[in-house]
Amino acid sequence: MKVLALLVLAWLAYAFLGFVKFYATTGCLPLGRLAFVKLHDPDIRPGGLHEMVATNVAHTLGYSAVTIVHNAGNERMYGSWTEKNGVLVWNIAALDPRGNRASVDWHGALRELVFADRLRTATWVHDGPIGGPRFPKNSVIFWHGTVRNGFPLLYGGCGCEPYYYILANYGNVPFAITATVLGWFTPFLISPLEAFWELSHYKRLQYEYLKKVNGIRLINLKNYEGTSATPTDSISGNSVPRP
Repeated sequence: MKVLALLVLAWLAYAFLGFVKFYATTGCLPLGRLAFVKLHDPDIRPGGLHEMVATNVAHTLGYSAVTIVHNAGNERMYGSWTEKNGVLVWNIAALDPRGNRASVDWHGALRELVFADRLRTATWVHDGPIGGPRFPKNSVIFWHGTVRNGFPLLYGGCGCEPYYYILANYGNVPFAITATVLGWFTPFLISPLEAFWELSHYKRLQYEYLKKVNGIRLINLKNYEGTSATPTDSISGNSVPRP
């Protein structure tokens, strides 16, 4: 038991050092997963429900920006804008070298868990290709987290691997593992009613997204979509350098 306790303490100490390194380098606070199931197409858009949750969290915590990490479907969808509460929304994504419809590679996932290096050869995008994962300093960071097929809690969803890569390369692997595991359940903390609703209706929402979407809203909620955001075209000069 003493040996196990010492190992746990050593892990936590090393993970804490990883967080210190990450925060000292980026000034960013990683908060984990944003959502479970897509509600729109595209899901992260000015005034969209998940986008509003993210910007409200950033505003409440006193951060001027929120970074949302995705697995890219193409090179042009992932831009930035400023919401009416003054929070900059910054999307970055990694194009999977195997293609954005590739199935889960469990062997590759286990290897990535240890080495966190597969995405060094990936194309990172923000309004087009960029030189690695660049994002604003002093922002909160989420991975998108939405799952197209299967029970969402069993999968990391959109952006999980790029998020892990960022945490491991700016911090260290124990920090990335610890933060990702804890962040798996973040939706229950930041938007619990929405999180439980998504999980209880995930099959219908996934069906709507995969079979019926043509650039329309998926759910009949109050129309939060609007013109509250101002586009931002260029990468901030105060962005985090490539690891």
